[in-house]
Amino acid sequence: MSNPKSKNLYKQQLDRLNDIDPNLPHGSNLKTKLLSGKQSVVLSSIADAYLNFLNGINNITTTDQTEWLKQSLSIFENYYAFLKAPENKKFSHQSDFLSSLLPELLYLSYSKIIQSAHSDLEITTQKDIIIDLSFLPYNDSSITFKPKRVDVAIVKKLDVTIGGEALDFSIPIVALEVKTNLDKNMISGVEYSVERLKRTFPLCKFYLVSELADFAYEKQNYAGTAIDEIIILRKQKRSVVRKNPKGINNVDLGLFESHINDIHEFLNSNVVTPSNLKERLSTGRLIN
Repeated sequence: MSNPKSKNLYKQQLDRLNDIDPNLPHGSNLKTKLLSGKQSVVLSSIADAYLNFLNGINNITTTDQTEWLKQSLSIFENYYAFLKAPENKKFSHQSDFLSSLLPELLYLSYSKIIQSAHSDLEITTQKDIIIDLSFLPYNDSSITFKPKRVDVAIVKKLDVTIGGEALDFSIPIVALEVKTNLDKNMISGVEYSVERLKRTFPLCKFYLVSELADFAYEKQNYAGTAIDEIIILRKQKRSVVRKNPKGINNVDLGLFESHINDIHEFLNSNVVTPSNLKERLSTGRLIN
Protein backbone atom coordinates (compact mmCIF):
# COMPACT_ATOMS: atom_id res chain seq x y z
CA MET A 1 0.00 0.00 0.00
CA SER A 2 2.55 2.53 -1.23
CA ASN A 3 0.64 5.13 -3.24
CA PRO A 4 -0.67 8.26 -1.47
CA LYS A 5 -4.32 7.45 -2.19
CA SER A 6 -3.97 4.02 -0.56
CA LYS A 7 -2.15 5.49 2.43
CA ASN A 8 -4.90 8.06 2.88
CA LEU A 9 -7.58 5.34 2.78
CA TYR A 10 -5.58 3.28 5.28
CA LYS A 11 -5.41 6.26 7.66
CA GLN A 12 -9.16 6.95 7.29
CA GLN A 13 -9.99 3.34 8.11
CA LEU A 14 -7.75 3.40 11.18
CA ASP A 15 -9.32 6.67 12.33
CA ARG A 16 -12.79 5.16 12.02
CA LEU A 17 -11.74 1.97 13.83
CA ASN A 18 -10.23 4.05 16.62
CA ASP A 19 -13.68 5.57 17.21
CA ILE A 20 -15.56 2.29 17.61
CA ASP A 21 -16.73 0.89 20.95
CA PRO A 22 -13.67 -0.83 22.52
CA ASN A 23 -15.99 -3.67 23.60
CA LEU A 24 -16.39 -4.75 19.96
CA PRO A 25 -14.04 -7.77 19.84
CA HIS A 26 -14.06 -8.25 16.05
CA GLY A 27 -13.46 -4.57 15.36
CA SER A 28 -10.65 -4.44 17.94
CA ASN A 29 -9.08 -7.55 16.39
CA LEU A 30 -9.25 -5.96 12.94
CA LYS A 31 -7.71 -2.71 14.20
CA THR A 32 -4.77 -4.64 15.68
CA LYS A 33 -4.21 -6.39 12.35
CA LEU A 34 -4.49 -3.13 10.43
CA LEU A 35 -1.90 -1.53 12.72
CA SER A 36 0.50 -4.38 11.96
CA GLY A 37 0.64 -3.22 8.33
CA LYS A 38 0.71 -6.77 7.00
CA GLN A 39 -1.45 -7.84 4.04
CA SER A 40 -2.64 -4.24 3.85
CA VAL A 41 -4.48 -4.54 0.50
CA VAL A 42 -6.62 -7.42 1.75
CA LEU A 43 -7.04 -5.80 5.16
CA SER A 44 -8.22 -2.56 3.58
CA SER A 45 -10.95 -4.46 1.74
CA ILE A 46 -11.95 -6.28 4.93
CA ALA A 47 -11.92 -3.02 6.90
CA ASP A 48 -14.33 -1.47 4.40
CA ALA A 49 -16.62 -4.49 4.63
CA TYR A 50 -16.50 -4.46 8.44
CA LEU A 51 -17.28 -0.76 8.70
CA ASN A 52 -20.23 -1.30 6.35
CA PHE A 53 -21.36 -4.21 8.54
CA LEU A 54 -21.18 -2.08 11.67
CA ASN A 55 -22.85 0.94 10.07
CA GLY A 56 -25.56 -1.30 8.65
CA ILE A 57 -26.51 -2.63 12.07
CA ASN A 58 -26.24 0.78 13.75
CA ASN A 59 -28.49 2.31 11.08
CA ILE A 60 -31.39 -0.13 11.47
CA THR A 61 -34.33 2.09 12.37
CA THR A 62 -37.11 -0.36 13.18
CA THR A 63 -38.33 -0.48 16.79
CA ASP A 64 -39.71 -4.00 16.42
CA GLN A 65 -37.41 -6.48 18.13
CA THR A 66 -37.96 -9.38 15.72
CA GLU A 67 -37.47 -7.17 12.67
CA TRP A 68 -34.33 -5.60 14.16
CA LEU A 69 -32.85 -9.04 14.78
CA LYS A 70 -33.87 -10.24 11.32
CA GLN A 71 -32.13 -7.32 9.63
CA SER A 72 -29.07 -7.62 11.88
CA LEU A 73 -28.69 -11.33 11.12
CA SER A 74 -28.98 -10.64 7.38
CA ILE A 75 -26.17 -8.05 7.59
CA PHE A 76 -24.15 -10.47 9.76
CA GLU A 77 -24.51 -13.33 7.27
CA ASN A 78 -23.50 -11.14 4.32
CA TYR A 79 -20.33 -10.03 6.08
CA TYR A 80 -19.68 -13.60 7.32
CA ALA A 81 -19.91 -14.91 3.73
CA PHE A 82 -17.51 -12.16 2.60
CA LEU A 83 -14.93 -13.23 5.21
CA LYS A 84 -15.31 -16.89 4.22
CA ALA A 85 -14.54 -16.15 0.54
CA PRO A 86 -11.17 -17.72 -0.44
CA GLU A 87 -9.57 -14.37 -1.28
CA ASN A 88 -10.37 -13.04 2.21
CA LYS A 89 -9.38 -16.09 4.27
CA LYS A 90 -5.94 -14.80 5.23
CA PHE A 91 -5.87 -15.52 8.97
CA SER A 92 -5.47 -18.75 10.87
CA HIS A 93 -8.11 -19.78 13.37
CA GLN A 94 -5.54 -19.10 16.10
CA SER A 95 -5.85 -15.38 15.35
CA ASP A 96 -9.49 -15.49 16.57
CA PHE A 97 -10.49 -13.15 13.75
CA LEU A 98 -13.56 -14.92 12.34
CA SER A 99 -14.45 -16.39 15.73
CA SER A 100 -14.68 -12.89 17.23
CA LEU A 101 -17.58 -11.95 14.93
CA LEU A 102 -20.37 -13.89 16.69
CA PRO A 103 -19.48 -12.48 20.15
CA GLU A 104 -19.66 -9.03 18.58
CA LEU A 105 -23.12 -9.72 17.17
CA LEU A 106 -24.27 -10.91 20.61
CA TYR A 107 -22.81 -7.81 22.25
CA LEU A 108 -24.49 -5.50 19.71
CA SER A 109 -27.82 -7.30 20.20
CA TYR A 110 -27.64 -7.15 24.00
CA SER A 111 -26.66 -3.48 23.88
CA LYS A 112 -29.60 -2.64 21.61
CA ILE A 113 -32.33 -4.75 23.18
CA ILE A 114 -31.36 -5.39 26.81
CA GLN A 115 -29.31 -2.40 27.94
CA SER A 116 -32.16 0.15 27.81
CA ALA A 117 -34.26 -1.91 30.23
CA HIS A 118 -31.35 -2.54 32.61
CA SER A 119 -29.25 0.61 32.66
CA ASP A 120 -27.71 -0.35 36.01
CA LEU A 121 -25.97 -3.32 34.40
CA GLU A 122 -22.89 -3.31 32.19
CA ILE A 123 -22.53 -5.39 29.03
CA THR A 124 -18.93 -6.24 28.27
CA THR A 125 -16.76 -8.57 26.20
CA GLN A 126 -13.50 -10.44 26.75
CA LYS A 127 -13.79 -9.92 30.50
CA ASP A 128 -12.12 -11.78 33.34
CA ILE A 129 -15.02 -12.51 35.66
CA ILE A 130 -14.44 -13.77 39.19
CA ILE A 131 -15.42 -17.39 39.69
CA ASP A 132 -13.98 -17.87 43.16
CA LEU A 133 -12.36 -15.82 45.93
CA SER A 134 -10.44 -16.64 49.07
CA PHE A 135 -9.82 -14.58 52.20
CA LEU A 136 -6.35 -15.01 53.66
CA PRO A 137 -4.64 -13.81 56.88
CA TYR A 138 -1.57 -12.38 55.12
CA ASN A 139 -0.76 -8.69 55.47
CA ASP A 140 0.17 -8.20 51.82
CA SER A 141 -2.66 -10.19 50.18
CA SER A 142 -5.78 -10.61 52.30
CA ILE A 143 -7.95 -11.63 49.36
CA THR A 144 -7.25 -13.52 46.15
CA PHE A 145 -9.49 -13.94 43.13
CA LYS A 146 -9.77 -16.82 40.68
CA PRO A 147 -10.79 -15.33 37.30
CA LYS A 148 -12.21 -16.86 34.13
CA ARG A 149 -12.15 -15.12 30.77
CA VAL A 150 -15.56 -15.11 29.06
CA ASP A 151 -16.51 -13.81 25.63
CA VAL A 152 -19.59 -11.82 26.63
CA ALA A 153 -20.90 -10.92 30.07
CA ILE A 154 -23.60 -8.86 31.75
CA VAL A 155 -22.31 -7.67 35.10
CA LYS A 156 -23.28 -5.40 37.98
CA LYS A 157 -20.42 -3.27 39.24
CA LEU A 158 -20.08 -2.85 43.00
CA ASP A 159 -18.08 -0.44 45.13
CA VAL A 160 -16.05 -2.78 47.31
CA THR A 161 -13.26 -1.68 49.63
CA ILE A 162 -11.13 -4.14 51.60
CA GLY A 163 -8.34 -2.96 53.88
CA GLY A 164 -8.76 0.56 52.59
CA GLU A 165 -8.18 -0.56 48.98
CA ALA A 166 -10.92 -0.09 46.36
CA LEU A 167 -11.40 -3.22 44.25
CA ASP A 168 -12.50 -3.55 40.65
CA PHE A 169 -15.37 -5.90 41.51
CA SER A 170 -18.42 -6.91 39.50
CA ILE A 171 -21.15 -9.48 40.05
CA PRO A 172 -21.56 -11.61 36.90
CA ILE A 173 -25.25 -11.86 36.08
CA VAL A 174 -24.97 -13.56 32.68
CA ALA A 175 -21.80 -15.05 31.17
CA LEU A 176 -21.21 -16.56 27.74
CA GLU A 177 -18.45 -18.57 26.19
CA VAL A 178 -18.81 -18.43 22.40
CA LYS A 179 -17.40 -20.97 19.95
CA THR A 180 -17.40 -21.51 16.20
CA ASN A 181 -17.32 -25.31 16.46
CA LEU A 182 -18.20 -26.82 19.83
CA ASP A 183 -16.77 -30.24 20.72
CA LYS A 184 -17.18 -32.32 23.86
CA ASN A 185 -13.66 -31.47 25.11
CA MET A 186 -14.56 -27.78 25.07
CA ILE A 187 -17.67 -28.52 27.10
CA SER A 188 -15.70 -30.58 29.60
CA GLY A 189 -13.19 -27.76 29.81
CA VAL A 190 -15.72 -25.25 31.11
CA GLU A 191 -17.82 -27.55 33.33
CA TYR A 192 -15.58 -27.33 36.39
CA SER A 193 -15.02 -23.57 36.20
CA VAL A 194 -18.78 -23.00 35.84
CA GLU A 195 -19.39 -25.12 38.95
CA ARG A 196 -16.95 -22.89 40.87
CA LEU A 197 -18.62 -19.80 39.43
CA LYS A 198 -22.05 -20.97 40.60
CA ARG A 199 -20.77 -21.62 44.13
CA THR A 200 -19.68 -17.98 44.38
CA PHE A 201 -22.47 -16.44 42.29
CA PRO A 202 -25.37 -18.94 42.43
CA LEU A 203 -27.75 -16.78 40.39
CA CYS A 204 -25.39 -16.24 37.46
CA LYS A 205 -26.61 -17.70 34.17
CA PHE A 206 -23.92 -19.37 32.06
CA TYR A 207 -24.45 -20.07 28.36
CA LEU A 208 -22.22 -22.01 26.01
CA VAL A 209 -23.03 -20.70 22.52
CA SER A 210 -21.69 -22.04 19.24
CA GLU A 211 -22.40 -21.82 15.55
CA LEU A 212 -21.94 -25.55 14.90
CA ALA A 213 -21.88 -28.77 16.93
CA ASP A 214 -18.75 -30.89 16.60
CA PHE A 215 -19.78 -33.88 18.71
CA ALA A 216 -22.27 -36.74 18.63
CA TYR A 217 -24.92 -34.86 20.61
CA GLU A 218 -27.33 -37.79 20.62
CA LYS A 219 -24.83 -39.65 22.85
CA GLN A 220 -24.33 -36.80 25.30
CA ASN A 221 -26.37 -35.49 28.21
CA TYR A 222 -25.31 -32.18 29.71
CA ALA A 223 -28.46 -31.54 31.74
CA GLY A 224 -26.61 -32.43 34.94
CA THR A 225 -23.89 -29.80 34.51
CA ALA A 226 -23.85 -26.27 35.95
CA ILE A 227 -24.05 -24.88 32.39
CA ASP A 228 -27.52 -23.39 32.03
CA GLU A 229 -27.83 -23.94 28.29
CA ILE A 230 -25.80 -25.03 25.27
CA ILE A 231 -27.01 -23.29 22.12
CA ILE A 232 -26.10 -24.29 18.54
CA LEU A 233 -27.21 -21.24 16.58
CA ARG A 234 -26.98 -22.74 13.09
CA LYS A 235 -28.70 -25.97 14.23
CA GLN A 236 -26.10 -27.92 12.29
CA LYS A 237 -23.16 -30.29 12.75
CA ARG A 238 -19.69 -29.30 11.64
CA SER A 239 -19.28 -32.56 9.69
CA VAL A 240 -22.18 -31.59 7.42
CA VAL A 241 -20.65 -28.21 6.65
CA ARG A 242 -17.22 -29.77 6.03
CA LYS A 243 -18.71 -31.92 3.29
CA ASN A 244 -20.64 -29.02 1.78
CA PRO A 245 -19.38 -25.58 2.90
CA LYS A 246 -21.98 -23.83 0.77
CA GLY A 247 -24.74 -25.70 2.59
CA ILE A 248 -24.12 -23.96 5.91
CA ASN A 249 -27.33 -22.81 7.61
CA ASN A 250 -27.92 -19.22 8.60
CA VAL A 251 -28.05 -18.40 12.30
CA ASP A 252 -31.61 -19.34 13.28
CA LEU A 253 -33.65 -16.19 13.93
CA GLY A 254 -36.14 -17.89 16.26
CA LEU A 255 -33.40 -19.49 18.36
CA PHE A 256 -31.42 -16.26 18.53
CA GLU A 257 -34.46 -14.26 19.62
CA SER A 258 -35.53 -16.86 22.19
CA HIS A 259 -32.08 -16.56 23.77
CA ILE A 260 -32.48 -12.77 23.99
CA ASN A 261 -35.94 -13.23 25.54
CA ASP A 262 -34.59 -15.77 28.05
CA ILE A 263 -32.05 -13.23 29.26
CA HIS A 264 -34.71 -10.52 29.42
CA GLU A 265 -36.96 -12.71 31.59
CA PHE A 266 -34.07 -13.77 33.81
CA LEU A 267 -32.89 -10.21 34.44
CA ASN A 268 -36.45 -9.06 35.17
CA SER A 269 -36.92 -11.90 37.65
CA ASN A 270 -33.89 -10.81 39.65
CA VAL A 271 -34.73 -7.13 40.12
CA VAL A 272 -36.36 -7.52 43.53
CA THR A 273 -34.69 -9.17 46.53
CA PRO A 274 -36.57 -12.34 47.58
CA SER A 275 -38.82 -12.04 50.62
CA ASN A 276 -37.46 -12.99 54.03
CA LEU A 277 -37.85 -16.45 55.53
CA LYS A 278 -40.92 -15.54 57.58
CA GLU A 279 -42.78 -14.30 54.50
CA ARG A 280 -41.75 -17.38 52.50
CA LEU A 281 -43.02 -19.68 55.26
CA SER A 282 -46.53 -18.39 54.62
CA THR A 283 -46.34 -19.96 51.15
CA GLY A 284 -44.67 -23.14 52.33
CA ARG A 285 -41.85 -22.67 49.78
CA LEU A 286 -38.54 -21.57 51.30
CA ILE A 287 -36.24 -21.46 48.25
CA ASN A 288 -38.15 -20.61 45.08
